[in-house]
Amino acid sequence: MRIIDMKGIIKGQDVPKIAYRPVKSLEDRIYFEKVQGTLEEQWTEGIYRYDIAEQKLTRVDTGEHSNNPSMYDIEVPGSYEDVLAIKDMDYIYYCVSSEAEKEQILSFFRLNLESDTQDDIINFSFSKDEYVYKGLEILTEGYFIFTLSDAKTPFESNQYDKVYLVDVDERRIYEIHDLLFKLTAGKREVIGKEVKYLLVEEVYLSEEEELELLLSDDVELAIDIPEEMTEDFVFKNSLRILPFQNFLNLVKSGSRYYEYKVLDSIFMDGVIRIVGETPNMLYYKKNKHEHVLKSSRDFNERRLKGKEEIFSIDKESLNISKIMELGDKSLLAFEDETVYEIEEDDEKVKIASTRGDSFSFEYEKDVSDIEAKEYFYDLFNHRYLVIGVIKSKDKFSGSFLKIVDMYEIEEDRKCEDLFIIDDTVFIG
Repeated sequence: MRIIDMKGIIKGQDVPKIAYRPVKSLEDRIYFEKVQGTLEEQWTEGIYRYDIAEQKLTRVDTGEHSNNPSMYDIEVPGSYEDVLAIKDMDYIYYCVSSEAEKEQILSFFRLNLESDTQDDIINFSFSKDEYVYKGLEILTEGYFIFTLSDAKTPFESNQYDKVYLVDVDERRIYEIHDLLFKLTAGKREVIGKEVKYLLVEEVYLSEEEELELLLSDDVELAIDIPEEMTEDFVFKNSLRILPFQNFLNLVKSGSRYYEYKVLDSIFMDGVIRIVGETPNMLYYKKNKHEHVLKSSRDFNERRLKGKEEIFSIDKESLNISKIMELGDKSLLAFEDETVYEIEEDDEKVKIASTRGDSFSFEYEKDVSDIEAKEYFYDLFNHRYLVIGVIKSKDKFSGSFLKIVDMYEIEEDRKCEDLFIIDDTVFIG
């Protein structure tokens, strides 16, 4: 694993107003999204290649948007799921948005990382009065989706939203009609290499909203119910899969309903949520509500009070395994196929592996500075613990991260930010 200090890359630039967010890491070069901003807003300036040997930054996206940046908005997908999706790809997809009278125009591009050349994929326009563009999500090489939210309720998913699939090689756009796919607030991603599957995490409300709706007579569901569904659909929690080729066929044929296979599910008794992911595994929790456990006649169920069952899904075989029962005061961290349990209090952070190798590490928090508060932030490379530090007087300018080696005694490394792609750790 290599560690790259971003301060060397942005040396000499206006650091508080410029950030480089890594998108793709290769052996000899790294691709970044350059972001500028003020306290009120941020915007993407472009996509840059950093040549490690030459220590040189070069802009690689081209077009009218690079000449007149004030007229366009640039979107470069950079979520954890997007970064995973492009890990084995030789391309980066991005969108440039512009306005013309009452229309918004989306222009999608493909950046070839082998030649640093750019292809136009397709343009799409819509009425600004009817819809709001919510962004694109990469599914797998050659395919991504984008969503238009109903302008009346732009911050909520509903049946009036439009979701589209883009086939890059065909340079065609297809509308996705399946309500589960459109309405879920959970993950939608492609897993598997030998055989690809679309995995959908069926979730409609937050855990708190579900419980409040179940237990309180004063709370009502404030959304329109699709004709094909009953009001209790919002309590469905499930993990579903569909062979990716079947998904493509259904979308392109205009089908309004997709037949998924259920990997796991629970209805009104509890919730299912994905809690972590690595390149080869997905991790999720499944827990029943406390009032359900209290009234259960099953001893094995009652003993789960205050705990969450944690499961793993192998992305290739789709095998599901129960890993552990997690206490309500513990956290989890994931690396490769290893799950770490984190216990934290005001004085220490304790790390323990759940894979049976008896690894454990205890970090004593620095309590000498009463104006600073330390907390668990992350860990990486099965070796480094990242501790966050917040200064109570100035929560923003006074905060930083501290990297602690759990195997050797050495001076802790401090940084303001940390991002990991594959075997590369970026610190700033």
